[in-house]
Amino acid sequence: MINWLEVHNFVVVKQVGMTFDRGLTVVTGETGAGKSIIVDALALLLGDRASSDLIRPGCEQCEIQAGFDLAVNPATLQWLTEQELTGDQSDCTLRRLIYRDKPSRGFINGHPVPIQSLREIGERLVDIHSQQDHHLLLKKENQRAILDAYAGISAAVATLSGIHTQLAEAASALEKLRSRAAELREREDFLRHQVDELTRLAPDPDELAVLSESHGRLAHTRELAEGAWQTLQELEEAEESAVAAILTHAGVRLGGLATFDPRLQGAREQLEQIAVQLAETVADLRRWQADYELDPAEFERQDRRLGALHDAARKYRVTPVELRDLLVRLQGDLAAIAGDDEQSAALAARIEQLEKDFDTLAERITQARQQAAPKLVTAVNGQLPALGLAGAIFHVALTPAAGGNRARHGAEAVQFRIRTAADMDEASLERAASGGELSRISLAVQLATAQTDHPVPSCVYDEVDVGIGGRVAEIVGSKLRELGGTRQVLCITHLPQVAVQGDAHLKVTRLAGTVTEVQVEALGAKERPGEIARMLGGVEITAKTRAHANDMLKRANS
Repeated sequence: MINWLEVHNFVVVKQVGMTFDRGLTVVTGETGAGKSIIVDALALLLGDRASSDLIRPGCEQCEIQAGFDLAVNPATLQWLTEQELTGDQSDCTLRRLIYRDKPSRGFINGHPVPIQSLREIGERLVDIHSQQDHHLLLKKENQRAILDAYAGISAAVATLSGIHTQLAEAASALEKLRSRAAELREREDFLRHQVDELTRLAPDPDELAVLSESHGRLAHTRELAEGAWQTLQELEEAEESAVAAILTHAGVRLGGLATFDPRLQGAREQLEQIAVQLAETVADLRRWQADYELDPAEFERQDRRLGALHDAARKYRVTPVELRDLLVRLQGDLAAIAGDDEQSAALAARIEQLEKDFDTLAERITQARQQAAPKLVTAVNGQLPALGLAGAIFHVALTPAAGGNRARHGAEAVQFRIRTAADMDEASLERAASGGELSRISLAVQLATAQTDHPVPSCVYDEVDVGIGGRVAEIVGSKLRELGGTRQVLCITHLPQVAVQGDAHLKVTRLAGTVTEVQVEALGAKERPGEIARMLGGVEITAKTRAHANDMLKRANS
């Protein structure tokens, strides 16, 4: 329910705040005092279209915010959780800023949100009835929700909607799976040929590196053999010639000189190492020559293998190293054909079961709606005469849903219709009822469904008493008070018969002066008779008028 409302720089309002409680709160005041500004501010806060004209003259922005208690509104708390907009416990604060030179901004529990989010949560919090067409009753989804709540099937319809979502997701997955399977089957034979060809080739990235090195070596066999032999001959000749003797004699000479200058010892050691390295090099070349074998057949085998790998790489437009990964991927595609068949069969079976579950539940929902609709019609029509709509006949039409038997919320669409007089044709509410009539029809519906779990905990009436008076006005007031026993009700009224029924009473006054301002005052037991007397007698309030006002208040509260 609405806990409080604050308005700053809105139209003629500079700053005003008010609190609300459970039950019926009536708002009264002189014509033109600004009573409807409260409704307009709420509507704006809940996502109505904004305009810079709504900003108080001389100000650059206006601000509207309100606090709500969601303790008995778990659906809205769940919505906030899903949107990651939760506040402190069960409290919720909405705020909207409207600027002259830039788009307005919305906030939920301090979080910046699109204005659409204010609209979405607003439809869960407050049902506004005014000439500006804020009636939730005009929305077909709300008409269906009211009938479903009256029939006690709201949870079943939510379950049906969930099954509908699962069906849509499963059908989409099956379509994608079958599409992929069809595409793979079109190239299944070619796929098998590719897999067989690459399997026979058995590409291995590690083999390729070893093979390339070995093949390069074998490709230069003659050069290796001749070059190594010539080198060995030259080194052997050097070893047998004076080179070795020169190195030896030079080393001995430097060794003797090193006794006089130790710095020459390093040069002597280097000469000895050169002699040793020369001998070792000659020995290594002799061993290599002894082990080396020329194998033309092996070279030809490696050449064919490398050629096959490179040919396959060119054919499949990959590098030779990537052939192995390509084979794995093609094998996966081939295996997917069989796997897709299994998945398709499983999905088809799941869809079949979901369809059975949906149809069974939808049939139960249809039966419940068919049974509840005439009962709701009787209950609403029973309320209409007392509300000044004696000639009106309310009707609930159940027609095939646009989505067929498997539409998200069931096989039938729900529409509330009305015939406002005997000589008028039945039509939808938005076409047949005026603003005042629609407010009273809505009141009749809410009274008829008062004991059901209504989706919106607070309702605001701005024109429920338009065109009525006397006994009918008194009944409308008592009905509003009755409704306040199950929901929070805020009613802007100019009729004393309605005003006396309020559990709480707010008076709106426009303060004349250099700057126009609006004041909202909560009236207590002492102040209420004076306001009721004003509504009864106009400017001059007599003792008789005040006595009448007191009598009306006593009778309303007896």
